[in-house]
Amino acid sequence: MLFRYSNKFKFILMIVLGLIASFQNIIMANIVQTLTNIASNKSWDKITQFLVVIVTALTVTLVASLSFNRLKTTIIKEVNIYLRTRIFGGMLEEDKDKNNNSLGFLTNDFKLLETNRFDAQIEIIMQSFSLILALGYALAVNWLITLLFLFGSFVPMFVSNIFQKPIQESSEKWTKANSRYVNQTKNFLAGVETLKLYGGQRQAVLKNKQTVARLEQELSRMNLLNLDTNSWINFIAHIITFLMPFLFGIYLVVKGQTTLGALFAIVQLANSFVNPILYILDDRNKLATTKKIVENVDHFLNNEKDHKGSKTVRLQDLSIENLTLKRDGKQLATGVNIEIKSGEKIAIIGPSGTGKSTLLQFLLYGKYGQAKEIKLNGKKTNAGNFSGLFSYASQAPVIFADSLLFNLTLGESISREKVEKICNKLDLRNLIKEKGLNYQLGEEADKLSGGQLARIELARAILMARPVLLLDEINASLDKKTSELIHQYLLNSNLTFIEVIHHYEKDDLNRYDKILDLEDYI
Repeated sequence: MLFRYSNKFKFILMIVLGLIASFQNIIMANIVQTLTNIASNKSWDKITQFLVVIVTALTVTLVASLSFNRLKTTIIKEVNIYLRTRIFGGMLEEDKDKNNNSLGFLTNDFKLLETNRFDAQIEIIMQSFSLILALGYALAVNWLITLLFLFGSFVPMFVSNIFQKPIQESSEKWTKANSRYVNQTKNFLAGVETLKLYGGQRQAVLKNKQTVARLEQELSRMNLLNLDTNSWINFIAHIITFLMPFLFGIYLVVKGQTTLGALFAIVQLANSFVNPILYILDDRNKLATTKKIVENVDHFLNNEKDHKGSKTVRLQDLSIENLTLKRDGKQLATGVNIEIKSGEKIAIIGPSGTGKSTLLQFLLYGKYGQAKEIKLNGKKTNAGNFSGLFSYASQAPVIFADSLLFNLTLGESISREKVEKICNKLDLRNLIKEKGLNYQLGEEADKLSGGQLARIELARAILMARPVLLLDEINASLDKKTSELIHQYLLNSNLTFIEVIHHYEKDDLNRYDKILDLEDYI
């Protein structure tokens, strides 16, 4: 996975440097073998030449190791940036209710992906190099003793297989528990003022404690399985992988069939082809814990689209025939017919529960309703296929944790003059003068009034320059004077809009081109 999303040249260079660094174990084995034989033979003649070669070789492996470390951290950083960005793009394509666990995935789960997958994948490659180099050198020294060490090292593999499935299942349970914990904690923190108002902090803490306990229980089980697996592997490795081959090697030395230097070199190398196997098995266990996370990554990456902005369509007329609205299993208005022409101002009225806001959601996303026929500019189309047709402003404005300018333009290239012109029309002049367009919202948004936030979203909807504005009770948080000022601008403009209104005077309706009363369709 890391190779797939990394710079291929950097990745291959990192592997080459890792291979060079892996020769350290061979150098150390050669040191043990040579010095032991020098001591046994009492020969000191070539020690200077030997030390020069060894120090030079170790220096080369040190430089390779340091360079490997830097490339590894750089590659992981670049892959993390790439994946986090694309995953977030994929999340933006999901419905809002499907993104409840997304924050937990981008924080905790993604960090587990880095530590238990990226690191593990690189570690497996490096340990494989150590295994191959050490095994090759050891076979050259004494193939019989080496094979005994090698065969003994395979035994822990079978032990590891026994624990694979339980570890994976435990990891999936922990991931689910972690998502519940993150969502609940975020929810309680978002509602902290309500908890303070009604003295609900203690009950919230108790509820959170139960979720924490379940989370830590699943984490404890997962960690215990990993620890028990390693304990069993180490126990078997000490007996089968080390004691028995070493004992046989001593027997061969006593019988004069090998040298003490050769045996010590193989013992030294045994850790370099036994330990890599153990590390590889441990890393394989780590990879098993990220299987579900990788599936989610692939899901979000497949969701992502090339965002070049929605192409604004031209509106002559949009007609919807025989529309039935349904929400949460309840049927609302039925047999609704609506026609929207460029420049028209349409008011939607009716008692609560008739489907006024639901009608706007149908226009926006094609949800909560079904129509017999829909035509856009005389051509048949389907609900939800109106990309680039509508802007939307509601009684619950969406504000992003960024600058005031970004909230108004969403990063689109819109001139400052145009932004300020629309803001002036919506009575936001003083806000811009006092705070500036670089004023950071998000956490600071609660310092603005509900009316200011509603007007920011309305300004955004207008600045997006879509053919039709959908307005859902935008005067709910506005005082009467400001509401009148804004409506005077909207009604006298050449904008096309559909507005859901609840509180109004009868004379107010005379200012609209069309009135759609959903009470007539109940």
